[in-house]
Amino acid sequence: MTCFTLRLTGDGLPAGAREVPLSELVSTFLRASAPRAYCDACLAVAVREPVEVVHRTVRGLTELAQFTRKTGRCRTCRSTKRIVTRAAPATLARDGPVGLAPAPLR
Repeated sequence: MTCFTLRLTGDGLPAGAREVPLSELVSTFLRASAPRAYCDACLAVAVREPVEVVHRTVRGLTELAQFTRKTGRCRTCRSTKRIVTRAAPATLARDGPVGLAPAPLR
């Protein structure tokens, strides 16, 4: 099986031309497309920025535990490699948010 990786060089916007910080753009894209996961190259194409810049941005987002990086299949190119996806949100208790006592039964 042949694996293709798209390389972008100089295709992104200048930092001053972007309306929102790149970290916010990447974060918003990943949250909106959750639970799908993307490799850095495909994520770079989606946000129209160079791969190296997106890689550094994703590394910063994974340090904040909002997103996770693991080996898996990219949604776009279908290659098995390092991908990033939104971290699983804390699940709520069956009776309500954690830390609250359940309502009494009537």
